[in-house]
Amino acid sequence: MTWHGQINRTIWEIRHLVELNPKDFELRRELLRTHFLQRFEYDRSHHIPRDDRSFLFLQEGRAPGCLLFHGAKGSPAEMRDLGNYLYSKGFTVFCPRFSRFDLKERPASWESWVNLADSAYSTMTEYSKKNLVVGLSLGGTVAIILARNNKIPALVLLAPAVAPRLGMKDRFSELARHVVPSFVRRATDWNGEVMKAMEHIRETTGEISSPTLVLQARDDRVLATKGLKLLRKWATHADSEVVLLPSGAHALTRSKTKEEVFERVFKFAEHVGVVPGSD
Repeated sequence: MTWHGQINRTIWEIRHLVELNPKDFELRRELLRTHFLQRFEYDRSHHIPRDDRSFLFLQEGRAPGCLLFHGAKGSPAEMRDLGNYLYSKGFTVFCPRFSRFDLKERPASWESWVNLADSAYSTMTEYSKKNLVVGLSLGGTVAIILARNNKIPALVLLAPAVAPRLGMKDRFSELARHVVPSFVRRATDWNGEVMKAMEHIRETTGEISSPTLVLQARDDRVLATKGLKLLRKWATHADSEVVLLPSGAHALTRSKTKEEVFERVFKFAEHVGVVPGSD
Protein backbone atom coordinates (compact mmCIF):
# COMPACT_ATOMS: atom_id res chain seq x y z
CA MET A 1 0.00 0.00 0.00
CA THR A 2 1.32 3.48 -0.90
CA TRP A 3 1.83 6.23 1.70
CA HIS A 4 -1.21 7.95 0.18
CA GLY A 5 -3.32 4.85 0.71
CA GLN A 6 -1.99 4.40 4.23
CA ILE A 7 -2.86 7.98 5.19
CA ASN A 8 -6.29 7.64 3.60
CA ARG A 9 -6.96 4.54 5.68
CA THR A 10 -5.71 6.30 8.79
CA ILE A 11 -8.04 9.25 8.14
CA TRP A 12 -10.95 6.85 7.70
CA GLU A 13 -10.06 5.05 10.93
CA ILE A 14 -9.69 8.27 12.95
CA ARG A 15 -12.92 9.69 11.52
CA HIS A 16 -14.73 6.52 12.57
CA LEU A 17 -13.34 6.93 16.11
CA VAL A 18 -14.45 10.57 16.13
CA GLU A 19 -17.97 9.48 15.19
CA LEU A 20 -17.94 7.10 18.15
CA ASN A 21 -16.37 9.67 20.50
CA PRO A 22 -17.36 13.14 19.22
CA LYS A 23 -16.34 14.86 22.47
CA ASP A 24 -12.77 13.51 22.36
CA PHE A 25 -10.80 16.63 21.40
CA GLU A 26 -7.50 14.79 20.95
CA LEU A 27 -9.08 12.53 18.32
CA ARG A 28 -10.51 15.53 16.49
CA ARG A 29 -7.13 17.25 16.64
CA GLU A 30 -5.42 14.14 15.28
CA LEU A 31 -7.92 13.93 12.43
CA LEU A 32 -7.06 17.47 11.29
CA ARG A 33 -3.33 16.82 11.61
CA THR A 34 -3.59 13.64 9.52
CA HIS A 35 -5.67 15.41 6.88
CA PHE A 36 -2.92 18.03 6.64
CA LEU A 37 -0.20 15.36 6.39
CA GLN A 38 -2.04 13.86 3.43
CA ARG A 39 -1.86 17.20 1.60
CA PHE A 40 1.73 17.92 2.70
CA GLU A 41 3.02 14.52 1.57
CA TYR A 42 1.23 14.93 -1.76
CA ASP A 43 2.95 18.30 -2.24
CA ARG A 44 6.34 16.89 -1.30
CA SER A 45 6.00 13.87 -3.61
CA HIS A 46 5.33 16.31 -6.48
CA HIS A 47 8.47 18.32 -5.61
CA ILE A 48 6.59 21.45 -4.60
CA PRO A 49 8.97 23.95 -2.92
CA ARG A 50 8.55 23.88 0.84
CA ASP A 51 7.18 27.44 1.15
CA ASP A 52 4.52 26.64 -1.45
CA ARG A 53 3.26 23.49 0.28
CA SER A 54 0.14 23.16 2.40
CA PHE A 55 0.69 24.30 5.98
CA LEU A 56 -0.95 23.75 9.36
CA PHE A 57 -0.39 25.85 12.48
CA LEU A 58 -1.97 23.66 15.15
CA GLN A 59 -2.71 24.96 18.65
CA GLU A 60 -2.01 22.65 21.58
CA GLY A 61 -5.38 23.19 23.21
CA ARG A 62 -8.91 23.83 22.01
CA ALA A 63 -9.11 26.63 19.48
CA PRO A 64 -11.33 27.99 16.72
CA GLY A 65 -10.30 26.80 13.27
CA CYS A 66 -9.29 28.90 10.29
CA LEU A 67 -9.12 27.75 6.67
CA LEU A 68 -7.11 29.84 4.20
CA PHE A 69 -7.62 29.50 0.43
CA HIS A 70 -4.98 31.04 -1.84
CA GLY A 71 -5.36 32.46 -5.36
CA ALA A 72 -5.10 30.79 -8.77
CA LYS A 73 -1.57 31.97 -9.58
CA GLY A 74 -0.42 31.83 -5.97
CA SER A 75 0.24 29.18 -3.35
CA PRO A 76 0.00 28.82 0.44
CA ALA A 77 3.07 31.08 0.61
CA GLU A 78 0.89 34.13 -0.08
CA MET A 79 -1.29 33.23 2.93
CA ARG A 80 1.51 32.40 5.37
CA ASP A 81 1.83 35.87 6.96
CA LEU A 82 -1.92 35.99 7.58
CA GLY A 83 -1.74 32.43 8.92
CA ASN A 84 1.03 33.36 11.36
CA TYR A 85 -0.94 36.41 12.50
CA LEU A 86 -4.13 34.43 13.17
CA TYR A 87 -2.15 31.65 14.88
CA SER A 88 -0.67 34.28 17.22
CA LYS A 89 -4.27 35.30 18.01
CA GLY A 90 -5.16 31.76 19.07
CA PHE A 91 -6.51 30.15 15.88
CA THR A 92 -5.55 26.78 14.48
CA VAL A 93 -4.79 27.60 10.84
CA PHE A 94 -4.84 25.24 7.86
CA CYS A 95 -4.02 26.29 4.31
CA PRO A 96 -4.30 23.48 1.73
CA ARG A 97 -2.47 23.89 -1.57
CA PHE A 98 -4.66 23.83 -4.66
CA SER A 99 -3.03 22.17 -7.67
CA ARG A 100 -2.87 24.09 -10.94
CA PHE A 101 -2.56 20.90 -12.97
CA ASP A 102 -3.99 17.40 -12.76
CA LEU A 103 -2.01 14.15 -12.93
CA LYS A 104 -1.93 14.36 -16.74
CA GLU A 105 -0.50 17.92 -16.61
CA ARG A 106 -3.74 19.45 -17.84
CA PRO A 107 -5.03 22.66 -16.20
CA ALA A 108 -6.95 21.57 -13.10
CA SER A 109 -10.64 22.42 -13.10
CA TRP A 110 -12.09 24.96 -10.69
CA GLU A 111 -14.45 22.20 -9.54
CA SER A 112 -11.44 20.25 -8.24
CA TRP A 113 -10.60 23.26 -6.04
CA VAL A 114 -14.14 23.29 -4.69
CA ASN A 115 -13.96 19.56 -3.91
CA LEU A 116 -10.69 19.95 -2.02
CA ALA A 117 -12.03 22.97 -0.12
CA ASP A 118 -15.18 21.07 0.81
CA SER A 119 -13.10 18.15 2.14
CA ALA A 120 -10.88 20.50 4.17
CA TYR A 121 -13.89 22.32 5.59
CA SER A 122 -15.60 19.06 6.53
CA THR A 123 -12.50 18.01 8.51
CA MET A 124 -12.14 21.44 10.11
CA THR A 125 -15.76 21.37 11.33
CA GLU A 126 -15.02 18.08 13.09
CA TYR A 127 -12.06 19.77 14.78
CA SER A 128 -14.04 22.87 15.83
CA LYS A 129 -17.56 24.21 15.42
CA LYS A 130 -16.29 27.80 15.42
CA ASN A 131 -14.53 28.33 12.10
CA LEU A 132 -13.26 31.21 10.02
CA VAL A 133 -12.82 30.77 6.25
CA VAL A 134 -10.65 33.26 4.36
CA GLY A 135 -10.29 33.17 0.58
CA LEU A 136 -8.07 35.31 -1.64
CA SER A 137 -8.91 35.91 -5.32
CA LEU A 138 -10.00 32.55 -6.80
CA GLY A 139 -9.76 31.18 -3.25
CA GLY A 140 -12.49 33.71 -2.45
CA THR A 141 -14.60 32.42 -5.32
CA VAL A 142 -14.24 28.91 -3.95
CA ALA A 143 -15.16 30.20 -0.48
CA ILE A 144 -18.35 31.76 -1.88
CA ILE A 145 -19.40 28.41 -3.36
CA LEU A 146 -18.57 26.73 -0.05
CA ALA A 147 -20.65 29.30 1.85
CA ARG A 148 -23.64 28.81 -0.41
CA ASN A 149 -23.64 25.13 0.58
CA ASN A 150 -22.67 25.49 4.26
CA LYS A 151 -23.44 27.80 7.17
CA ILE A 152 -19.93 29.14 7.85
CA PRO A 153 -19.61 30.97 11.21
CA ALA A 154 -17.34 33.66 9.71
CA LEU A 155 -16.43 34.21 6.06
CA VAL A 156 -13.80 36.64 4.75
CA LEU A 157 -13.34 37.32 1.04
CA LEU A 158 -10.16 39.15 0.08
CA ALA A 159 -10.34 40.51 -3.47
CA PRO A 160 -12.65 37.63 -4.44
CA ALA A 161 -12.67 36.79 -8.15
CA VAL A 162 -16.24 37.72 -9.05
CA ALA A 163 -15.98 40.22 -11.90
CA PRO A 164 -12.75 40.67 -13.90
CA ARG A 165 -11.38 44.03 -14.96
CA LEU A 166 -10.99 43.46 -18.69
CA GLY A 167 -8.71 45.39 -21.05
CA MET A 168 -9.11 45.23 -24.83
CA LYS A 169 -6.98 42.09 -25.12
CA ASP A 170 -8.92 40.43 -22.31
CA ARG A 171 -12.24 41.41 -23.87
CA PHE A 172 -11.19 39.82 -27.15
CA SER A 173 -10.10 36.63 -25.35
CA GLU A 174 -13.37 36.54 -23.43
CA LEU A 175 -15.36 36.88 -26.66
CA ALA A 176 -13.20 34.30 -28.42
CA ARG A 177 -13.56 31.90 -25.53
CA HIS A 178 -17.29 31.62 -26.18
CA VAL A 179 -16.71 31.14 -29.91
CA VAL A 180 -13.66 28.84 -29.80
CA PRO A 181 -13.42 27.69 -26.15
CA SER A 182 -10.86 24.93 -26.73
CA PHE A 183 -8.41 27.38 -28.34
CA VAL A 184 -8.68 29.89 -25.52
CA ARG A 185 -8.30 27.17 -22.89
CA ARG A 186 -5.00 26.17 -24.52
CA ALA A 187 -3.91 29.80 -24.84
CA THR A 188 -4.81 30.92 -21.32
CA ASP A 189 -4.47 27.65 -19.38
CA TRP A 190 -5.62 28.27 -15.78
CA ASN A 191 -7.10 31.68 -16.58
CA GLY A 192 -9.82 29.92 -18.56
CA GLU A 193 -10.80 28.02 -15.40
CA VAL A 194 -10.84 31.26 -13.41
CA MET A 195 -13.24 32.82 -15.89
CA LYS A 196 -15.50 29.76 -15.75
CA ALA A 197 -15.54 29.86 -11.94
CA MET A 198 -16.51 33.54 -11.98
CA GLU A 199 -19.25 32.87 -14.51
CA HIS A 200 -20.57 30.06 -12.33
CA ILE A 201 -21.00 32.17 -9.20
CA ARG A 202 -22.54 35.06 -11.16
CA GLU A 203 -24.99 32.82 -13.01
CA THR A 204 -25.89 30.57 -10.07
CA THR A 205 -28.51 32.04 -7.80
CA GLY A 206 -28.01 31.75 -4.07
CA GLU A 207 -27.42 34.09 -1.17
CA ILE A 208 -24.58 33.93 1.33
CA SER A 209 -26.25 33.55 4.71
CA SER A 210 -22.97 33.50 6.66
CA PRO A 211 -21.58 36.66 8.30
CA THR A 212 -19.28 37.93 5.55
CA LEU A 213 -16.48 40.50 5.33
CA VAL A 214 -15.41 41.51 1.82
CA LEU A 215 -12.26 43.57 1.23
CA GLN A 216 -11.06 44.85 -2.13
CA ALA A 217 -8.65 47.66 -2.97
CA ARG A 218 -9.49 50.57 -5.21
CA ASP A 219 -6.18 50.08 -7.07
CA ASP A 220 -6.86 46.41 -7.82
CA ARG A 221 -5.98 46.02 -11.50
CA VAL A 222 -7.34 42.48 -11.75
CA LEU A 223 -10.92 42.86 -10.53
CA ALA A 224 -13.74 45.29 -11.28
CA THR A 225 -15.74 46.87 -8.45
CA LYS A 226 -18.87 45.39 -10.04
CA GLY A 227 -18.08 42.30 -7.96
CA LEU A 228 -18.59 44.28 -4.75
CA LYS A 229 -22.07 45.35 -5.89
CA LEU A 230 -22.99 41.72 -6.45
CA LEU A 231 -21.61 40.69 -3.07
CA ARG A 232 -23.62 43.39 -1.30
CA LYS A 233 -26.67 41.76 -2.84
CA TRP A 234 -25.64 38.17 -2.05
CA ALA A 235 -24.38 38.68 1.54
CA THR A 236 -27.65 38.89 3.45
CA HIS A 237 -26.45 38.44 7.04
CA ALA A 238 -26.87 41.53 9.22
CA ASP A 239 -23.20 41.44 10.25
CA SER A 240 -21.91 41.36 6.68
CA GLU A 241 -19.69 44.21 5.49
CA VAL A 242 -18.32 45.07 2.04
CA VAL A 243 -15.35 47.47 2.09
CA LEU A 244 -13.47 49.18 -0.76
CA LEU A 245 -10.01 49.95 0.63
CA PRO A 246 -8.09 52.98 -0.71
CA SER A 247 -5.04 50.85 -1.62
CA GLY A 248 -3.58 47.37 -1.44
CA ALA A 249 -3.61 46.20 -5.08
CA HIS A 250 -4.84 42.66 -5.73
CA ALA A 251 -2.73 40.50 -3.42
CA LEU A 252 -4.00 42.02 -0.16
CA THR A 253 -2.09 39.52 2.00
CA ARG A 254 1.22 40.79 0.59
CA SER A 255 0.49 44.47 0.18
CA LYS A 256 2.00 47.38 2.09
CA THR A 257 -1.30 47.64 3.96
CA LYS A 258 -1.49 43.95 4.90
CA GLU A 259 -1.32 44.69 8.65
CA GLU A 260 -4.55 46.68 8.36
CA VAL A 261 -6.13 43.82 6.40
CA PHE A 262 -5.05 41.27 9.01
CA GLU A 263 -6.44 43.41 11.83
CA ARG A 264 -9.76 43.83 10.02
CA VAL A 265 -10.01 40.06 9.57
CA PHE A 266 -9.43 39.39 13.27
CA LYS A 267 -11.78 42.15 14.47
CA PHE A 268 -14.51 40.80 12.19
CA ALA A 269 -14.05 37.27 13.56
CA GLU A 270 -14.14 38.72 17.07
CA HIS A 271 -17.31 40.67 16.28
CA VAL A 272 -19.19 37.57 15.09
CA GLY A 273 -17.99 35.44 18.01
CA VAL A 274 -15.36 33.27 16.32
CA VAL A 275 -12.58 33.80 18.82
CA PRO A 276 -10.31 31.67 21.04
CA GLY A 277 -12.18 30.35 24.06
CA SER A 278 -15.54 30.32 22.27
CA ASP A 279 -15.46 26.65 21.25
